[in-house]
Amino acid sequence: MEKYNKYSLLGLKALQRAATKVAEDAKKNNYKVPVWQNNRIEYEMPEIITKQSSTPDTKSQGI
Repeated sequence: MEKYNKYSLLGLKALQRAATKVAEDAKKNNYKVPVWQNNRIEYEMPEIITKQSSTPDTKSQGI
C-alpha cells in the first residue's frame, strides 16, 4: 500500500521549488516576506536555505 499519492508528492516538490525561488528573489531584492506567527502576520527577511530538501531515507523517483 502506498503511503502517499505520487501526484501529491509531485505537488509538494513543486511548492517547495516555488517557495525557494520566492525566498531567493526576496533576499536578492531586500524584500520582506509575510509569515504567519503568533496569530498574526509578521514580515521577515528570508534567510539563506541550507538544509536538505528531502529526508535521506526517501527514494529518488527520477522525476
